[in-house]
Parts: sequence; C-alpha cells; structure tokens
Amino acid sequence: MKKLLLATATILAGLTIAGCSDSTVASSTAGKITEDEFYEAMKETVGTSMLQQLIIEDVLTDLYGDKVTDEVVDKQYSTEEENYGGAEAFEYIMLQQGYTADSYKDTIRLNLLIEAAVKDKTDFTDEEIQAAYDEYVPEVTAAHILVEDEETAKDIINQLNDGADFAELAKEYSTDTATAENGGEVTFSSGEMVPEFEEAAYALKDGETTTEPVATDYGFHVIKMIEKPEKGTLEEETDTIKDQLITTKLADSASIQAVISGIMKDANIIIDDKDLSTAMDAYLGTEESTTEESAVEESAVDESATDESAVDESAVDESAVEESAAE
Repeated sequence: MKKLLLATATILAGLTIAGCSDSTVASSTAGKITEDEFYEAMKETVGTSMLQQLIIEDVLTDLYGDKVTDEVVDKQYSTEEENYGGAEAFEYIMLQQGYTADSYKDTIRLNLLIEAAVKDKTDFTDEEIQAAYDEYVPEVTAAHILVEDEETAKDIINQLNDGADFAELAKEYSTDTATAENGGEVTFSSGEMVPEFEEAAYALKDGETTTEPVATDYGFHVIKMIEKPEKGTLEEETDTIKDQLITTKLADSASIQAVISGIMKDANIIIDDKDLSTAMDAYLGTEESTTEESAVEESAVDESATDESAVDESAVDESAVEESAAE
C-alpha cells in the first residue's frame, strides 16, 4: 500500500510551564531549579517554535475542532498503526523518534487541523480542474510478491500457473512486510511507483499476473492486477481531482503558510511575553519572512494526505511499494 508521507513536527508533549513562581522543578546537591529558571531556559531553546505551534493549534481548533475530533484522530492513529505492522512495531518506531502515543496523536491532530484549513480556504478554477483531469489516471489495485532473487520469483510464477493462491503465496514469500499479510495488495496511481513496477502493472488486465519476474532496485516482483477502472467523465471525477489538488497543496509548505497566515491575521493574537513577541512574525507579516522552517511547515501533511503523519520514514521497512509511493 502507499507509504505514508510523514512529517517531523515538534512534539506537543504536555508542556505546562508556570511563570513567576519559586516552585521547585528539580533539586540536587548543587541546589534547586525553580519553575522560573526552567521557563527561561525553555524559552531560549524551544520557546518560540513551541509557542508558535500552540497558538496555531488553538486557533485552528477553534475553527475546525468540530471536524478534527478525538474519534477522527484515534481512527487516523489506528490506520497508521496497522500500516506499520501492528501496535508493537508502531510503538517501537515511535520510540525511536521520541514519541509517545499521546504526543504522536497531538501531531496527527495538528496535521488534520492544517488539512481542514487548507481545504476550507482553497478554491480551484475550472481551468485548473480541467488541466488536472487531463493528466489524471485512476487509481488501480494490484497485488505483488517481493522476493530477493529471480529464481524464487520464477518458482512462485510456476506455483501460480499450477493453481496456487496468490494471497497465500504473498503471505509465505513476500519480503514486503507492509503488504504481505493482506495478500500483497496495494492501491496506487500513475507516478507513485518505481517505473519498472508501474509499467508492468499497468500492462496487465484485471486478473492477469506477470509471466516473468519484474526487477526493481528492491528485488524481484510477481504482480497481479486486481482492478483497473476506466477513467470517468470530468463530472464524475471532479471530487477526486479536487482531492488530488488539495494533496498537492498540502505537500507545498509555501501554500500551507499562506493559508495559515491569512487565518492568523484574523485571530487577534497578542503575545504578552516580550521575549517571545516575534513568535508569529512569519505569519502576521510584522517583519520580512525568512526561509527558516516553522512548526507548521514541519507539521505539513502530505498526500496522501488523508492518512499521513509524523514518524521518520527511515525507521520503517523499505519495500518497493512503500518507497515508490513517495515518488
């Protein structure tokens, strides 16, 4: 299945800091660390980016919180957990990246809020929709079995010719752990797979299987086409086209920043701490913007965007299907 396009947002890990207090945060033989000292230290390190992210999340929640509910976030989390091999594997990946389940859900929530904002504030012209439709290729559903050597792939093809079940062979042989358990199935559109895989898959009719192994940088594939729908009319495909255009917007940090900036300028933001007074300058236009990454840019959803979030891709098993989806 298509790989999640995962961001690396600053974690909203329950940071609650009180100012103007002598309460002790920690102590040792060297003395005490007060909340005031801790607050000042945090301001110097992550204060600006953290405040920026918290303000953006608060404003977007006020506008779109009815759409991005706990149930929606939990569903997204469960989808990603399943796609990465189950609870144990997903927990290990999150741990490698410094996430807990709660902090990762916070990141999912922010991504979905940004997605809701971009959808709400974006309109497409008839010309844009027509141009996208002209290039549009409907998603297909195929299945594949990935193995390391050509001899094994040929043996699998022989077993299929003798009547073996494709899904069972995928579970037994495929090294693509992300798809093996569901029979090797993956849904994709043009340009999302490595060229060799895509060319071989699109050459098949419904129900057909490749008669020779398909070599890619990831090994050798045996591919079966499950469903290759025909392209509908412009009217029939308009909603899908708009979704794809939104996905493109969500992959562009400049487009996201433009949307968020417009929303922030209407939010009457006041920052009382003078040391953090510039936190929202990139969005409020109070000074010339730079190319410095902001928390919202780091939190940008990708395309797929309906099912993507924030664990580092390098931590995941790299299969041909997973890697090619990002192309």
